Amino acid sequence: MKCWQLAIVCLVVPGALSAAAPPPAHIGQIKAQLFYEATGRLSKDLLAQPDLSLWNVIITGSVEEMANDLLVTVDVTTKGQQNLVTPLRITATGAKGRVIADRRFTGMLSSEAGHVWKAMLLRDIGCEGRVTITVSLGKERKTRQLDFHCGE
Repeated sequence: MKCWQLAIVCLVVPGALSAAAPPPAHIGQIKAQLFYEATGRLSKDLLAQPDLSLWNVIITGSVEEMANDLLVTVDVTTKGQQNLVTPLRITATGAKGRVIADRRFTGMLSSEAGHVWKAMLLRDIGCEGRVTITVSLGKERKTRQLDFHCGE
């Protein structure tokens, strides 16, 4: 084999033998659960309750127990176990665009079942007003909103 033929084989074969790029990851389910202060339990997913009224949650109000904090969790889905290089970002903003919390995750590893869950805690959220939760993964973006109100 001539030198130039060997060079072509060395360049072509490794590319042909390398594994195909894994399918992309996607934003799956987004959950938002209150942290109940009397028992330490988490509420049911608030985003799964479209007619939910969040009124005076800091003193029980419209929910089961008093709560000041909200746990936001995001499921990133893949096909099987993968090392994910695309960063996941979760941002929560208040009614006037104030950033309440912002978290960026890199170097994620999904399970063999194709899931990795990431979380962000929003503290002292009970009377915030409208809260917008934005999740982005590469070019994919999902937004959810909750309204927390307080009064007499």
